[in-house]
Amino acid sequence: MLFKRSRLVAPFLLSIALIAALGTGSASAHERRDIDKYRLVVGFNDEPALQGEPNGTQITVTVPGESNRPVEGLADSLKVSVAAGGSQPKEFPLRSVFGTPGRYVADFIPTRPGSYIFTFTGTIEGQQVNERFESGPGRFDDVKSVESLQFPETVPPGNDVARLARTADDHAAEAAAAADSARTMAIAGMGVGIVGLLFGIVAVSIMVTRRASVPSAARR
Repeated sequence: MLFKRSRLVAPFLLSIALIAALGTGSASAHERRDIDKYRLVVGFNDEPALQGEPNGTQITVTVPGESNRPVEGLADSLKVSVAAGGSQPKEFPLRSVFGTPGRYVADFIPTRPGSYIFTFTGTIEGQQVNERFESGPGRFDDVKSVESLQFPETVPPGNDVARLARTADDHAAEAAAAADSARTMAIAGMGVGIVGLLFGIVAVSIMVTRRASVPSAARR
């Protein structure tokens, strides 16, 4: 009987070990930081984070010294701004995650691959917070380009297509402006030439008129 029980318990323990290992691997893609008695765990809501795919900033706040008590009600007192690729930060609202107390997500779609910065400001149970988290090695993963995962054809993300279209439009507008400027200068040059021609005709006419008005004897 003992042998049978050990045969049943062994797979159960193995399953628990696998689940724990998977959980640890998932958590390693997030950055942990302690602020006084609070622990903040920050990263992307979905890992790996892919360019152009719906995702979000995820933060979990607990109190380790109080049996890992989840801190609730922070969606109204805490906010996050997101920056990437040198762009201006944009603020996104946080929402509570149903069924997971102490966890919050700010939904957004990362449109560029590379490093992202999450800055949390506000208060946690009355304590002021201003914490900056940046993706990278040893912290949480950068956003990955989708091109290496596409098959059989590589399709550029919609934002890249839009960016190329805007660039083409800008170049076309610049070319049109240059053409308009050249056209204006050409018209102005033609105007100057016509005015000069008219002055020449008038000058010749005056000379002819004066010559005609002088007696032939005086001309000799």
